[in-house]
Amino acid sequence: MASLRTLSPAELSPLMDISPALAEETATKHLDWSTPFHPGNSVLAILAFHGEVYRAMGAERWNATDLDFAQGKLRILSGLYGLLHPLDLIQPYRLEMGLRWAPGQEGNLYTHWGDSLSHALAEDADGAPIVNLASQEYAKAVKLAGQPGPVITCHFKEERDGGFKMIGTYAKHARGLMAKFIVQERVENIDGLQAFCEEGYRFNSHLSNDSEWTFTRPTPH
Repeated sequence: MASLRTLSPAELSPLMDISPALAEETATKHLDWSTPFHPGNSVLAILAFHGEVYRAMGAERWNATDLDFAQGKLRILSGLYGLLHPLDLIQPYRLEMGLRWAPGQEGNLYTHWGDSLSHALAEDADGAPIVNLASQEYAKAVKLAGQPGPVITCHFKEERDGGFKMIGTYAKHARGLMAKFIVQERVENIDGLQAFCEEGYRFNSHLSNDSEWTFTRPTPH
């Protein structure tokens, strides 16, 4: 953040491909960022993000038992904070993992984080299966192929023209639904994932293998 907050709105706009107005807002957020974190200036990580995945998760409606289970099982990847637990306090920022920028002389955030996120995830998983619901941009940061335990990557596809296709917005929404399902149904083993049936999705064994599980549904109307 010390490096990020030195960037002016005029620099942030082309770097992050955002409008001048959003660049002004982003620069202000970064300048307002300060430590120590406390409930007066920070929010829980699980409630801090507002993309389609998080809207589908609906964590603001989770009860205390849901949040406790999520704290033990769910991890959030962040370009700024690294590997987050749901109940970690964070302050607002804008920094996509795939951005071609990093502090110091590093060319991007993948180089900046190196193997640290992969090691942290492996330590938390402790050999248990990992269910990957991250986008490719973020999954790349944790080097899933090198994890000591099994990794299941979930894909979500829609019926189209006699086949099944991944539609970006729908897939993001479905990843959030799956995360919510795991938390609220207290899924403790990977076989339990196959019971996922939110919004018409069903496990498709014909399009799945040991490490890539695909869930499909008819074309939504």
